[in-house]
Amino acid sequence: MSGIRMLERGDLPGVCRLYERVIRSGTVNPPPQLAGYFEQTFFNYPWADPDIPSLVFEDSAGEIVGFLGSHVRRLRVEGRPVRMACSGQLVAAPEASRRGVGALLTRRYLSGPQDLTITDGATDPVRRMWVGLGGQPCIHASIGWTKVFRPAAASVALLFRNRRPALTRALRFVAPPLDTAAQTLGRRRAELLPAKPTADAEPLTVDALLEQLCDVGRTLRLHPDYDAGYLHWLFQELEAVDVRGVPVRHLVYDHSGRVAGWYIYYLLAGGVAQVLQIAARNGDPDLVLDHLFWHAARGGAAAVQGRVEPDLFGSLRSRRCLLSRTAWALVYCEDDVMGLLGSAKALLTRLEGEWWMGHHLLWMTGAGRAGWQ
Repeated sequence: MSGIRMLERGDLPGVCRLYERVIRSGTVNPPPQLAGYFEQTFFNYPWADPDIPSLVFEDSAGEIVGFLGSHVRRLRVEGRPVRMACSGQLVAAPEASRRGVGALLTRRYLSGPQDLTITDGATDPVRRMWVGLGGQPCIHASIGWTKVFRPAAASVALLFRNRRPALTRALRFVAPPLDTAAQTLGRRRAELLPAKPTADAEPLTVDALLEQLCDVGRTLRLHPDYDAGYLHWLFQELEAVDVRGVPVRHLVYDHSGRVAGWYIYYLLAGGVAQVLQIAARNGDPDLVLDHLFWHAARGGAAAVQGRVEPDLFGSLRSRRCLLSRTAWALVYCEDDVMGLLGSAKALLTRLEGEWWMGHHLLWMTGAGRAGWQ
């Protein structure tokens, strides 16, 4: 019988074949590690919730022709615990697209028992589908910011990301001298490569993050409800997605030794570093941003990117960050929660969505994590 049902472990080979065919290489021969990665992120993580499962769509022959990945997160909203469902991978076989398989899977998922549902990497067709089903775009989270340190190298990295290999090869060798000239002749060096800020930092541990979030959470109306088990799993997974760079987690102190906040990001030397989370204890992220920019520039990043959060906008503007539209962040929830998401009293970042996951990037060139078998 065809239709929608919850994902089972035995479905993973079929899901991987569909994913490989539609999202990755166009073949039906996924690398063996992909099934292990999906099992880890859909079944073996601490907050896996059987009430909010991943979904598959079977055709009349029992073939999986559609898939929607579910990632459940825990939040606190006005002090009460809530479940957030993150709609991740949405895949439909081309021959099944006329049946509206993606829309059917999404409608079923949105009707689950969760308190709110998000996705943070949606295309225009997915946005239209969500809006038709009652969802809304989260405008601020659909805008990205970029702080450039090495303009020529940043251009090379962005061309590579946009699959422009000829231009990438041509510019790769001239980028370093161009950036050196920009730093020494065209503009003051301090405008491109930031000086060390009046802040210190140390590695952000699981215990430290739990302690700081408990303190910061007293002034926030919406924030993650982490526990030690989940954070250990999350940090391990961040380390595994090595194609994005080296994950860096820092707790930042002001000049008097008080905690100013923290940041988590991927450092990619010679490329574009990607920010996952920035938080400030007193609502002022200036010191945290300054230390992040200094650390990324010192580490060789050509630029650093993140998404706009309500409490960051003023600090990003004063630091001459560029703004641009990114993939859509979408929300399905009650109006009162929607209002909180656009408030500076909310902490909901890339770290809570599916953006950081690297299932579509790992093993594309034969490199990747050897530990998954």
